[in-house]
Amino acid sequence: MAATDPELDRLLERAQKGDADAWTALVSRLQDVVYSVPRRYRLGEDDAADVFMATFESLLRNLDRIESSRALPRWLAVVAARESQRLRRLKDRTVTDVPLDEIVAEEEASAEQEAVLADDGYRVRSAMARMAPRCRQLLGALYGEEEASYAEIAARLGVPVGTIGPTRARCLERLRRTMEEEGFFG
Repeated sequence: MAATDPELDRLLERAQKGDADAWTALVSRLQDVVYSVPRRYRLGEDDAADVFMATFESLLRNLDRIESSRALPRWLAVVAARESQRLRRLKDRTVTDVPLDEIVAEEEASAEQEAVLADDGYRVRSAMARMAPRCRQLLGALYGEEEASYAEIAARLGVPVGTIGPTRARCLERLRRTMEEEGFFG
């Protein structure tokens, strides 16, 4: 995970002082971390929303105990994992013979991994937001959720098919440099 994130530090500090706008921004910034966990447990939308609410309610109750914004994504992922596991057990109604310490260790390892992935995703989206619109559109079309051929992308963006490959290479290099400057790879 990144060394420190000044923006997240400021949001946490302001939220701890009761700033409602900072709390809203904090929730918005970290919602992907929380929502990724119930998805991994294959919970439905309603259960994922319950996990989200329970996790952020827990954060609100414990906000003054969080000393570093660096610990925040992992803390949220662990809480969300425990809540997801609880809901999963209720849904499955099965008794497990796995010792609790093994379950907690697995949840923490998975939660940390989810937190790192969510933080990385945020940082990539943040770097992409600072790119030229042409690069954002092209990379979004190429790597977005919808699969599309070069011909479809070229038609959508109004560019010749032959320019997509070289433009993609330049845009990815710009993205790499931007992320490198922000210490993403170090």
